Amino acid sequence: MKIAKENDILIVDMHMNGKEGAMSQSIDGMCIVAIDPHKIVSAADRKEKTAHELGHCMTGSFYDENCPVVPRGRCERRAVAWSVRNTVSKRAIMNALHSGLTEVWQLAEHFDVTEHFMIDALVYYGLYSA
Repeated sequence: MKIAKENDILIVDMHMNGKEGAMSQSIDGMCIVAIDPHKIVSAADRKEKTAHELGHCMTGSFYDENCPVVPRGRCERRAVAWSVRNTVSKRAIMNALHSGLTEVWQLAEHFDVTEHFMIDALVYYGLYSA
């Protein structure tokens, strides 16, 4: 992705035992995004996972599951918000809605994202309450 290149963020494919199949980490000021290609089910899934992990890098929203000082939920919300803003704009969604794409699956297909991501985007922009 262009943003990763511009910000010297390394994106690598790597086998992971976790269920999500994606992670990001900051090491000595350098951010690395790892994606497990065996856990990617579609191009839209890869796009979503990559954008989400870039969201962690770009907002500095990292957490340690063993450290209660930095809440995981807050870091995740920041990463989701960043990934939405940098993947699909409210204006683009509104244009799609006005053109007749009103179902979540239609919008997801149109923007080449997962339905889960599309719901996140709609909620973020205040167009849907889950």
